[in-house]
Amino acid sequence: MGFNGKTLILIGTILFIFQIANFFSIETITPELGRAQVIAALASLIVILIGFLFKQFEPLAGEKVDLKGENNFFFDKNVPDQVIDELAWGSEAILTSTAAAAILIHNDGVNILKRGIISSNEFKPGETCLRSIKDMKLISLANTKFYPGRDEFLNFCADIPSILVVPINSKAFILIGGWSAKCFTKSDEKWINNWSKKINNMFSINNI
Repeated sequence: MGFNGKTLILIGTILFIFQIANFFSIETITPELGRAQVIAALASLIVILIGFLFKQFEPLAGEKVDLKGENNFFFDKNVPDQVIDELAWGSEAILTSTAAAAILIHNDGVNILKRGIISSNEFKPGETCLRSIKDMKLISLANTKFYPGRDEFLNFCADIPSILVVPINSKAFILIGGWSAKCFTKSDEKWINNWSKKINNMFSINNI
C-alpha cells in the first residue's frame, strides 16, 4: 500500500474504530482512562484530517488515452553507432519505466530518433521547444488540453495528453509524451534531465 492521503484516512479510521470498541468494552471508567480515551480519539481524528489535507495536494493523473498510431522506432543512420546505442537504451528505459507513450530526440533541425506511438509526419519545433533550449530549462505540460500552443505537437503525437520538453543543449532537446495527463513524476523529470546531460557529453565527444 503506497503512503498517500487515502492510506492516512484508512489508518485513522481503523484506529478510531478500535478506540470506540475499546471504550464500550471497559466496565469501569476512571478519570485517567477517560482522558486517555479522549486523547486517543482526538489523535485518530487528527490522522484522518491530515489524510484529507494530504489528499488535496496529491496530483491526480488522468485516464489513459487511446492514442492513434502504431508503435514505431526510427533513427538517423548518419548518427554514430555509439550514440544511437545510448539513445536506444535510454528511450527504451523511459518508455518501459515511466508513463511515456512516445519519445523524440531532435538535434540541430533533424529528428535523430523517434520511438513509441509517433506520427509519421516530420516534426518541427515551435515556440515551446525553442524556449526550452533557449532557457535550458525543462518544460512540463501536465495537461495539453488546456495549453494554447498544443498544435505545435500535432506532428509528434496527435492528442498526446501530457508532454515533457527536456533540453540537451542550445540546439537539441528530448520530447516525451505521456499516456495520460499529469502522469510524470518529479523523479521521472529528474532522471530524464540527468540523462540529457549524458547525451550532451556524447554529442560533444562525437562532434554532433
